[in-house]
Amino acid sequence: MSLYKKLKHRHVVGYIDARFDAATCAFYIFLEYVPGGSIASMLTRFGRFQEDLVRNYTRQLLLGLEYLHGRKIVHRDLKGGNVLVSRDGVVKLADFGASKAYRDHTITDCMKSVRGSVFWMAPEVIRGTGYGRRADVWSLGCTVIEMFTGSHPWPQLDNQWTAMFTIAKTEEGPPRPHGISEEAARFLDKCLQFDPAKRPNVSELLQDPFVARPAGGPAAAEDRLQHSF
Repeated sequence: MSLYKKLKHRHVVGYIDARFDAATCAFYIFLEYVPGGSIASMLTRFGRFQEDLVRNYTRQLLLGLEYLHGRKIVHRDLKGGNVLVSRDGVVKLADFGASKAYRDHTITDCMKSVRGSVFWMAPEVIRGTGYGRRADVWSLGCTVIEMFTGSHPWPQLDNQWTAMFTIAKTEEGPPRPHGISEEAARFLDKCLQFDPAKRPNVSELLQDPFVARPAGGPAAAEDRLQHSF
């Protein structure tokens, strides 16, 4: 709660208030209402997304992650079910129950617990060797696959224990979607580097051709808006 109260950004679901009801022993948390539902629910209703929509949502996800990482917060459970979309198509990160703040000198030492949803987890999270912000980058890549395919990454694996073993050992990462552009494939390859040290950070990914747009265009206006929010 103390972490969530500090977050205020266009691409993060906003905290409003919290109250404890002594009569019912219930604790109520009031958050911004996002009527469009989650990316996962949209995929269930409408099927996989076209590439232009995936580009749009991916860029917005990166902006939200850049804000969190800039405040030394790792989300640790990024997936379609934890990303909400407003009626205007604004993507908002949600569900910070697994999130953690860190100090620079302890980031990989203090984050060794397994947190998140198995099919979206980075290999270093499952191996318990210590992890940081780039674990979110892997999960972002998995969420992009989810948007392209309409299902979770590693669709051939339906047992979570098998999935954990495979993710921890398979250096190629999850299978890439068929029929996507070369730009999208290269973007996924960057996100899904087995070695986290080889993955770009989210600010670097925002410059990738898959999500970058011409200077002064819609992205520039969007960036100015989110920074002033």
